[in-house]
Amino acid sequence: MSSEANPAATSELRQSLGAFATGVVVVTCSGSEGPCGITANSFSSVSLEPPLVLWNIAKVSNSLQAYIDAEYFAINVLRADQRALSVHFAQSDHASFASIEFSETSDGVPILPQTLACFECRTHQVHDCGDHHIIVGEIERHRIDQGEPLLFFRGQYAEIANSARGEPVV
Repeated sequence: MSSEANPAATSELRQSLGAFATGVVVVTCSGSEGPCGITANSFSSVSLEPPLVLWNIAKVSNSLQAYIDAEYFAINVLRADQRALSVHFAQSDHASFASIEFSETSDGVPILPQTLACFECRTHQVHDCGDHHIIVGEIERHRIDQGEPLLFFRGQYAEIANSARGEPVV
Protein backbone atom coordinates (compact mmCIF):
# COMPACT_ATOMS: atom_id res chain seq x y z
CA MET A 1 0.00 0.00 0.00
CA SER A 2 1.40 3.41 -0.93
CA SER A 3 2.03 5.94 1.83
CA GLU A 4 -0.12 8.46 -0.12
CA ALA A 5 -3.19 6.36 0.61
CA ASN A 6 -2.17 5.68 4.20
CA PRO A 7 -1.15 8.65 6.41
CA ALA A 8 -0.04 6.25 9.17
CA ALA A 9 2.40 4.62 6.74
CA THR A 10 3.75 8.07 5.80
CA SER A 11 4.31 8.90 9.47
CA GLU A 12 6.02 5.55 10.08
CA LEU A 13 8.24 6.04 7.02
CA ARG A 14 9.20 9.54 8.24
CA GLN A 15 10.12 8.06 11.66
CA SER A 16 12.19 5.32 10.03
CA LEU A 17 14.04 7.81 7.83
CA GLY A 18 14.64 9.99 10.88
CA ALA A 19 16.67 7.19 12.47
CA PHE A 20 19.53 8.24 10.16
CA ALA A 21 21.41 11.08 11.89
CA THR A 22 22.40 13.92 9.55
CA GLY A 23 24.25 17.17 9.66
CA VAL A 24 22.36 20.42 9.14
CA VAL A 25 23.11 22.93 6.39
CA VAL A 26 21.68 26.21 5.20
CA VAL A 27 21.64 26.44 1.42
CA THR A 28 21.87 30.02 0.16
CA CYS A 29 21.45 31.67 -3.21
CA SER A 30 20.67 35.06 -4.68
CA GLY A 31 17.09 35.19 -5.91
CA SER A 32 15.21 37.78 -7.94
CA GLU A 33 13.98 39.34 -4.67
CA GLY A 34 17.33 39.22 -2.86
CA PRO A 35 19.23 36.62 -0.83
CA CYS A 36 17.54 33.29 -0.02
CA GLY A 37 18.34 30.69 2.60
CA ILE A 38 16.77 27.37 3.49
CA THR A 39 17.64 24.77 6.12
CA ALA A 40 18.27 21.27 4.80
CA ASN A 41 19.57 17.97 6.08
CA SER A 42 19.43 16.34 2.67
CA PHE A 43 23.02 17.17 1.74
CA SER A 44 25.48 14.62 0.38
CA SER A 45 28.71 14.36 -1.53
CA VAL A 46 28.35 12.77 -4.98
CA SER A 47 31.78 12.78 -6.62
CA LEU A 48 35.35 13.97 -6.08
CA GLU A 49 36.13 14.12 -9.83
CA PRO A 50 34.39 16.28 -10.76
CA PRO A 51 33.67 17.68 -7.27
CA LEU A 52 29.87 17.32 -6.97
CA VAL A 53 27.42 17.58 -4.08
CA LEU A 54 23.63 17.34 -3.92
CA TRP A 55 20.76 18.51 -1.78
CA ASN A 56 17.01 18.45 -2.27
CA ILE A 57 14.23 20.97 -1.94
CA ALA A 58 10.50 20.35 -1.55
CA LYS A 59 8.31 21.40 -4.46
CA VAL A 60 6.12 23.31 -1.98
CA SER A 61 9.02 25.49 -0.75
CA ASN A 62 8.37 29.24 -0.91
CA SER A 63 11.79 29.79 -2.48
CA LEU A 64 11.77 26.83 -4.89
CA GLN A 65 11.95 29.00 -8.02
CA ALA A 66 14.94 30.97 -6.71
CA TYR A 67 16.92 27.73 -6.31
CA ILE A 68 15.75 26.23 -9.60
CA ASP A 69 16.81 29.43 -11.41
CA ALA A 70 20.07 29.96 -9.47
CA GLU A 71 23.29 29.53 -11.42
CA TYR A 72 25.22 29.56 -8.12
CA PHE A 73 24.45 28.50 -4.56
CA ALA A 74 26.32 27.76 -1.34
CA ILE A 75 26.05 24.97 1.19
CA ASN A 76 26.79 26.35 4.69
CA VAL A 77 27.47 23.45 7.11
CA LEU A 78 26.28 24.55 10.55
CA ARG A 79 28.17 24.19 13.82
CA ALA A 80 26.47 22.97 17.00
CA ASP A 81 26.24 26.56 18.30
CA GLN A 82 24.38 27.74 15.16
CA ARG A 83 21.02 26.12 15.92
CA ALA A 84 19.32 29.55 15.79
CA LEU A 85 20.34 29.88 12.11
CA SER A 86 18.87 26.46 11.38
CA VAL A 87 15.60 27.38 13.09
CA HIS A 88 15.45 30.76 11.34
CA PHE A 89 15.91 29.34 7.84
CA ALA A 90 13.53 26.42 8.51
CA GLN A 91 10.62 28.88 8.86
CA SER A 92 8.26 29.47 5.93
CA ASP A 93 9.70 33.00 5.61
CA HIS A 94 13.20 31.51 5.52
CA ALA A 95 14.30 33.80 2.72
CA SER A 96 14.54 36.70 5.19
CA PHE A 97 18.10 37.91 5.78
CA ALA A 98 16.95 41.10 7.56
CA SER A 99 18.65 40.25 10.88
CA ILE A 100 21.23 37.75 9.59
CA GLU A 101 24.95 38.50 9.25
CA PHE A 102 26.39 37.38 5.92
CA SER A 103 28.91 38.22 3.23
CA GLU A 104 28.65 37.67 -0.52
CA THR A 105 30.78 35.61 -2.86
CA SER A 106 32.10 37.05 -6.11
CA ASP A 107 29.04 35.41 -7.71
CA GLY A 108 26.66 37.31 -5.38
CA VAL A 109 25.73 34.30 -3.21
CA PRO A 110 25.21 35.00 0.50
CA ILE A 111 27.62 33.13 2.79
CA LEU A 112 27.03 32.65 6.52
CA PRO A 113 30.00 33.43 8.81
CA GLN A 114 31.85 30.95 11.03
CA THR A 115 30.21 27.81 9.69
CA LEU A 116 31.91 24.42 10.01
CA ALA A 117 32.40 24.28 6.24
CA CYS A 118 31.14 26.08 3.16
CA PHE A 119 30.86 24.88 -0.43
CA GLU A 120 30.39 27.46 -3.18
CA CYS A 121 28.74 25.69 -6.10
CA ARG A 122 27.60 26.21 -9.66
CA THR A 123 24.36 24.39 -10.45
CA HIS A 124 25.28 21.27 -12.43
CA GLN A 125 21.91 19.47 -12.75
CA VAL A 126 18.36 19.65 -11.38
CA HIS A 127 16.30 16.47 -11.19
CA ASP A 128 12.53 16.29 -10.66
CA CYS A 129 11.99 13.45 -8.14
CA GLY A 130 8.65 12.83 -6.47
CA ASP A 131 7.70 15.71 -4.17
CA HIS A 132 11.22 17.22 -4.31
CA HIS A 133 13.84 18.46 -6.75
CA ILE A 134 17.39 17.18 -6.38
CA ILE A 135 19.92 19.92 -7.07
CA VAL A 136 23.45 18.83 -7.95
CA GLY A 137 26.18 21.41 -7.69
CA GLU A 138 29.78 21.45 -8.84
CA ILE A 139 32.03 22.80 -6.08
CA GLU A 140 34.03 25.79 -7.26
CA ARG A 141 35.46 26.86 -3.88
CA HIS A 142 35.29 25.49 -0.35
CA ARG A 143 36.59 26.12 3.15
CA ILE A 144 36.60 24.26 6.47
CA ASP A 145 36.76 25.46 10.08
CA GLN A 146 36.95 23.87 13.53
CA GLY A 147 33.99 22.98 15.73
CA GLU A 148 31.31 20.41 16.42
CA PRO A 149 28.51 19.78 13.89
CA LEU A 150 24.84 20.59 14.35
CA LEU A 151 23.04 17.25 14.00
CA PHE A 152 19.45 16.18 13.39
CA PHE A 153 18.15 12.80 14.61
CA ARG A 154 14.60 11.46 15.01
CA GLY A 155 13.01 14.82 14.32
CA GLN A 156 15.12 16.88 16.70
CA TYR A 157 18.53 18.42 17.13
CA ALA A 158 21.17 16.14 18.62
CA GLU A 159 24.76 16.33 19.86
CA ILE A 160 27.78 14.11 19.54
CA ALA A 161 28.46 12.23 22.78
CA ASN A 162 31.92 12.59 24.23
CA SER A 163 33.05 8.96 24.46
CA ALA A 164 35.59 9.69 27.20
CA ARG A 165 33.01 11.01 29.67
CA GLY A 166 29.74 9.84 28.15
CA GLU A 167 28.50 13.44 28.18
CA PRO A 168 27.24 15.49 25.25
CA VAL A 169 29.67 17.90 23.62
CA VAL A 170 28.25 21.42 23.62
